[in-house]
Amino acid sequence: MTETAPAQLVTDAAPRPTAQDRKAALAGLFDRSAPTYERVGVDHFAELGRRLVGHAAVLPGDRLLDVGCGTGAVLVPAAEATGSTGSATGVDLSSGMVARSREALREAGLTHAHAVVADAETIDWDAGEHAVPPPANGSLDAVFAGISLFFFPHPHQAVARYRELLSPGGRLAISWWGRPDPRWDPVFAASAPYGRGGSSHALPEDSPFRSVDALHTMLKEAGYASVETDEQQYVTRFRGAHQWWDWVWSTAGRMFWEGVPASSMERAKAAVDAELDRLRAPDGSLTNTSAVRFTIARTQPSTATETMP
Repeated sequence: MTETAPAQLVTDAAPRPTAQDRKAALAGLFDRSAPTYERVGVDHFAELGRRLVGHAAVLPGDRLLDVGCGTGAVLVPAAEATGSTGSATGVDLSSGMVARSREALREAGLTHAHAVVADAETIDWDAGEHAVPPPANGSLDAVFAGISLFFFPHPHQAVARYRELLSPGGRLAISWWGRPDPRWDPVFAASAPYGRGGSSHALPEDSPFRSVDALHTMLKEAGYASVETDEQQYVTRFRGAHQWWDWVWSTAGRMFWEGVPASSMERAKAAVDAELDRLRAPDGSLTNTSAVRFTIARTQPSTATETMP
């Protein structure tokens, strides 16, 4: 499975692991992906990060938090938008991903931005162990969750925590996947019989990321005053099947393939390659067009803001 297809996934019949087990597994998964994540020549998460920052309308001087910051796809453009008069902090459980974010911030010269290894659901860490303390309640102008929140075991609790951190009129900006490219359904169907390790994108039956209405309901129940979602088409391009394979192994999609037994791997790859061959353009390239959703939830503005002309 790939990171562009959470809507295709089904839940496992086996008992769910604990939240801490899931978090530890995801941290390890992204640690293994970190060395090659966004480094195989496919422009994917960086463009999505730029789009999310645009939707959030970041202003110079804004105080920002990026949860599940990964390699900095959102954190870097957000820090650029808020400028040196603002601040930006990225949080991720994966030390490998945080190292990549710190590297990206250094390369961009963004000294007012930081990345820390911490739980992105609770936003609680020892200030003595990091360059910045956890944000205080009511101190943030925007919280970002770029292609990350559906990984969290307790998204309901997470968005309620973010609302506490936001100032009046602050916004929570989320990007997440809608319907994946139906042309690729046979690719995932071909691989499905061989996997035994499940997928990092498996959505519980009660996941708010199964529909726009469900996500909006969760956010309103968490106390956000208004919620809007914009759905766009997003095209990911691959030079050919080889680059697609490299890309899958560089993302959380590797979790599925790590669960394929070695005795079945050759057959599984052959089955997938046969379907990829049917998708190839005359020049051998592949394209995947999926729906991506950008949701902006705002806290209640202050009375003073509401009465301003």
